[in-house]
Amino acid sequence: MIILPDDFEIEFEGMQLKIKIHTMIERKVFEVVFPDGRKNLMISRSTVFDGSKVWMSIPEGRQKEALSIGAKIVEYFKSL
Repeated sequence: MIILPDDFEIEFEGMQLKIKIHTMIERKVFEVVFPDGRKNLMISRSTVFDGSKVWMSIPEGRQKEALSIGAKIVEYFKSL
């Protein structure tokens, strides 16, 4: 069983982003808080039709950010 931290920070495009972990309907959702006043972003990993996992923004519309920031979140957990 993996124990996730409550909150953590990652560096992204020269900013320190605060990441908050929430559980919604038995899945982990990551809330990204930007220091530049940008609206918070909710992202989650989803399994697509071919079985691969991708980062998705909730709601849709900020997919590019979700993919880039999601990759940084994966790097963070690999470094633990």
